Amino acid sequence: MTSKHQDFLTSSAVGLLLRVALASRNPGAAPLEDELQRMARFLLDSRATAAAMPPDALASLLDLLADEVGTKAFEDRPARYRRDLARAAGDEPPAEFLHALAAIMRDPRLRLYPDMTELPLSGWEAGARFSLSSAVISSMVSGEYDSVAEAVDEILTSEHPDCHERLGDLAGELQRLLYLFRTPAELDAAFAHVMPHMTEARVRYLLDAVHAHFAEQH
Repeated sequence: MTSKHQDFLTSSAVGLLLRVALASRNPGAAPLEDELQRMARFLLDSRATAAAMPPDALASLLDLLADEVGTKAFEDRPARYRRDLARAAGDEPPAEFLHALAAIMRDPRLRLYPDMTELPLSGWEAGARFSLSSAVISSMVSGEYDSVAEAVDEILTSEHPDCHERLGDLAGELQRLLYLFRTPAELDAAFAHVMPHMTEARVRYLLDAVHAHFAEQH
């Protein structure tokens, strides 16, 4: 099996889960229990993501991968996947580690995940959820342009008139940010340590600009 057919082991929910588990072993990192709650929140908090990879499906995949540890099929898996699995498992046998992760992801209690005021966003979750908003706002304040207004105008018109899908995705992320956090202070605090350029004022300014672009140009 060629590596292009095994990208799901490094680039999808499996790879993300292993990277999160591995990072939780670093000194001062968030405990694995918190990160698995974030993982469940990430998978279930979007209808699209929940339909594509619900936690039960991820758990079943983890069990299948656990059952092949020690077989020829496992040895044929990408080296990065096998390396990440070994490091994430630590002293625990990799198969047992995968089965344990599967059991946790299948546990109904994991669906009662805390909101973002109880369990703050981590860097990986913020990046996975709001990558487009982060990239655009980062460009807004990069200093590359003479003003924020000029930066936003350039960003919003760069793909015009074929910008419906990208700007639709951007508007969705921005609107979701304003709904998830009840006050400007909550939004600013949520991103202060993971994406400090993401502030409520910039999110609202950019969303208004996207709405104005569609009203005036489409």
